[in-house]
Amino acid sequence: MERSRADLTPAPPAVTPAGAVEALRASGRRVSAARRLVLEALFCADGPMSADQIAAGIGGRVPRSDLTSVYRNLETLEEVGLVSHVHLGHGPGLYALNRDGEREWLTCKRCGDFRAVDPARLDGVRAAIEAAFGYRASFAHFPVVGLCESCLSALGGSIST
Repeated sequence: MERSRADLTPAPPAVTPAGAVEALRASGRRVSAARRLVLEALFCADGPMSADQIAAGIGGRVPRSDLTSVYRNLETLEEVGLVSHVHLGHGPGLYALNRDGEREWLTCKRCGDFRAVDPARLDGVRAAIEAAFGYRASFAHFPVVGLCESCLSALGGSIST
């Protein structure tokens, strides 16, 4: 029986493939060969990857797989709390393994660089938005977009601390 996202408690951080398999089993999900392949791809990835990149085998690092199966398995891994879906620019949605718990994101609108951030580090920004507008902001699915230090410097600006 599938549960709705609202009924799911995020899995504890799964820093190892064995931990991810354990989290799937604890949630009552099967650990099929296709699901293992998607997990292997995410553990091999250098950062967030698109479903197309995963299905294509991440540059030969893992076997190729069926795109529909990859999407289905990514959805399940997201429901269990092992994976997050993020949009880091004008491309497809990307999927990242929640190695240390869920992350929020910063991305540069000029060069496309991105950075995963512990959500607690953005609590001040979140509090300012809530105080000013009454909205509780989340930067897990859509990142904070701005200019990275290198791009800002190239444009003649600087980051003050």
